[in-house]
Formats: sequence, C-alpha cells, structure tokens
Amino acid sequence: MDSVFLNKAAAAGLLSIAMAWICSAVASGVVPANVPVKPAFSVPGTENVPIAPYMAHADADRGEELARQICSSCHALVSAAADGVGPNLASVAGRPIATAAGYAYSSALLGQKEHVWSDQALSDWLTSPARFAPGTRMSLVGISSPEQRADIIAYLHRLAE
Repeated sequence: MDSVFLNKAAAAGLLSIAMAWICSAVASGVVPANVPVKPAFSVPGTENVPIAPYMAHADADRGEELARQICSSCHALVSAAADGVGPNLASVAGRPIATAAGYAYSSALLGQKEHVWSDQALSDWLTSPARFAPGTRMSLVGISSPEQRADIIAYLHRLAE
C-alpha cells in the first residue's frame, strides 16, 4: 500500500463522517423533536372513558378471574404476600399512587405520588400504563374493554376489605 491510497482512504472516511454530521444537523433542524399536543390519530379502544357507569354493573368475581389471568404473573393479590415484579395489589384501591412500602417504583410513577388510585385513575392506568405514566416499567399494553377494567377494579376493592 502506498501513501496515496492511505490518503484517499482517510479523506473518504473524514468526508463520510462530515456528511453524516451535516445530514443529522439538517434533519434536526427540519423535523421537530417535540411530541404534538394532540395525536394525529387514536387507536380505537385506548381512549380514557369515564368508568363510573361501568362500575355500577361490575362483577368482582369476573374481575378476580381476569386479575388472575392478567395481573397475577407480576403482582401478588394477597395482603400478606411479598411483592413480585410489580407491587402487591392488595389495598391498592384508594391508596396514594406509588406508596406501597418497600417497593422501588419507577420515576414515572413517583411523579404521580400526589394522586390517589381512584376508580378513574385505575381505569386510565389499565387502559394504557405507558400513556398514564410515560416511562413506566409496566409491560402491560392495556385492557381496551371498559367492562373488564370495571370488573378488575371491583375485585381490587374486594382485596381492600
């Protein structure tokens, strides 16, 4: 290899890096980096709806079955049980958010500490945890059926008794 070839290779490398940087700078100036206030579209079934009308007809027994299918792989459903991947759900209904003793919450939920797990908050959380608290570690995509969410919430109220 001669020095002319090495010079050409070095120049090509430097020009490639320079062009990538220029393209990145231009793209950053053209495409905004902020999230729009209102999304361009909404996936059906992921909107937050008032849960109160559904709570009037909620079935805690059906909610228990759903909670065992959906929640029990990560959460304990018995008051004396230790936390799992997620915090114990006994007495969660009506409790301030992110206050279960001994559980290390994500900063997304710690930012919600001034709120309470009301029926509506639980419903909004179960609809889309990632939208309720962006940055949460919970991997649940969401439960689109308001009837199923109401049943689970009715069961969570039973756990508080």
